[in-house]
Amino acid sequence: MENENLELDIKPAGNKDLWLFLIIVDIIFLCVFGFFLYKHFSARLFDVSAAPRAEQTETVDVPEVAETDLIVTDEPIAVESVAAEPVAKPVEIPVTAVIEQQQKEEAKEAAPAVQDKKESVLVQVNPKSKYRRVTFRWYGEGDKVSIVSGFTMAKPQALKKRGDHWETTLSIAPGTYKFLYIIDGKNTLDPYSEEKDGRSLVVVK
Repeated sequence: MENENLELDIKPAGNKDLWLFLIIVDIIFLCVFGFFLYKHFSARLFDVSAAPRAEQTETVDVPEVAETDLIVTDEPIAVESVAAEPVAKPVEIPVTAVIEQQQKEEAKEAAPAVQDKKESVLVQVNPKSKYRRVTFRWYGEGDKVSIVSGFTMAKPQALKKRGDHWETTLSIAPGTYKFLYIIDGKNTLDPYSEEKDGRSLVVVK
């Protein structure tokens, strides 16, 4: 009988260790779970509390407009019409003007540089005649030289080679004339005479 009572009084120690282990595990689980809950709800609380501050910084004070400041009228508003500016028409240049301009430029390009003043036009007066003997001289280079003007009836008059120049003598009535030299087919101004309207000028008295 004594042995039986002793066996009943002795309780196994393994049950206490198991319960203690379970309690510790529960405590650890509660701590971890509580930490995640705290982190989750604290982040949402901070976001909500920060939102009103951001809204307050973005608000702009708009001045209130009183009804008395508004002007209501039934009259139509006149709109000023802007007149369209007239379009400038292109200027038509006659073909003859273009040709004369080209001839003038060609004459200027072909005219030699004036170095010494030379007598390119000599006028001889004959008291017995109303006409004057006028000699035209060309001191430049060229293989074929002629002169054209009103006193030649707009037909080129050839000049002859005389030493270092070309010349021709014509009978011309007193007056003012415009003329051009034609040097190898190119219109050329007389570099020793006055110029007017793209032509050389000669005054016969």
